[in-house]
Amino acid sequence: MNHYEVLGVAPSAPVAEVRSAYIDQARRHHPDRGGDPGAMRAVNEAWAALSDPGRRAEYDRGIGASAPVPAAEPVRHRILSEEEDLLADLADDGPIGGTVRLPRWMALLPVAVFVSSLVVGMFGMLFMAPALITVAVFSFLLSCGLFLVSPFVALYASRRTSR
Repeated sequence: MNHYEVLGVAPSAPVAEVRSAYIDQARRHHPDRGGDPGAMRAVNEAWAALSDPGRRAEYDRGIGASAPVPAAEPVRHRILSEEEDLLADLADDGPIGGTVRLPRWMALLPVAVFVSSLVVGMFGMLFMAPALITVAVFSFLLSCGLFLVSPFVALYASRRTSR
C-alpha cells in the first residue's frame, strides 16, 4: 500500500487536499481516540513524504507514479500577526472528543439555588429571622455542592450519550 492509498488521495491531488486527508486520517487513527498505532504511524509517514514537494517528487519517482506532480502552492511571504497565525492553525481543527454538555436543568440548578440563598439570606437579615438565615446558609452550601458535582454529571451524561 503506497502513501496515496494510506491517505486516500489521488497521486495528482494538491497539497491542500493531501493535508485535509491527513487530518481526517489522523483523527480516525489516533491512539488517544482508540485508533490503531500502526495505522497512525503509516499516516504520519505518508504525510511526511507527501507534504514536502521535493520528497513527494522523489517518492513518486520511486513508485513510478504516472500522474503529474502538482505544482507546489505559493509560499506566503507576508508575516502573519499572532492572532492570524492562531486562527490559521485553528481553521481546520475540530474537537477530537465528544461534546460534554450538562442537561439543561443541571446547568441552571446551582445558579438558581445560589440566588435563592442570597434572597432568603437578605430577607432573614432584614426581618431578623434566624430560621430564614439558617435556610439561606444551608441553601448556599447546597449550591456550592451542586457547583462541584455538575462537571461530574456532565461527564457521566456525555459518556452515556456517546455509546
